[in-house]
Amino acid sequence: MATSVLLLDAGWRVDRVIGVELACELIVTGKAVAASEDIAQVMHSPSIEVAVPSVVARIGRLHAAQRRTPTCSPRRVRQRDLHVCQFVVDGQPCDRCGDSVDHLMPRSRGGGNGWLNLVAACRGHNHSKADRTFDEMRRRYGWDLRREPYVPSRTEVLVSAIGTPKPEWEPFLVA
Repeated sequence: MATSVLLLDAGWRVDRVIGVELACELIVTGKAVAASEDIAQVMHSPSIEVAVPSVVARIGRLHAAQRRTPTCSPRRVRQRDLHVCQFVVDGQPCDRCGDSVDHLMPRSRGGGNGWLNLVAACRGHNHSKADRTFDEMRRRYGWDLRREPYVPSRTEVLVSAIGTPKPEWEPFLVA
């Protein structure tokens, strides 16, 4: 399995996880610098040896695209909600896996596919809610949410996609 390296942007914010080969290429071509002393892997060629750090940072200017709202997708909604059903029924938070995504305002009633209209839900609650709005479920059956849906930051989306990070990445992920 290829060794992974944490790539930071020019502002030293999390960009993404890349393979050690790409990290080596970025360092050798002068497009990135070492951001940690921990070595992920030593790469060899006939003429040089490169110790590739476990965290590298790009060199150059910041791109405007870095400040955009992250694209919403069912996978990212489940990551944002930590794969836990967001519905609270009869005062009890659901403890089942949020393996589906529910539209608080159903698409059939004009609801969109945006961050603020989607929550992770277990299949049982998603099926029970069916084509009703969340407000109807709240009024009729006393449903509530663990937390209101929100638009996560780009960094939050990237960090949640990493899963279990390497210990040497921790200082960069909390910054």
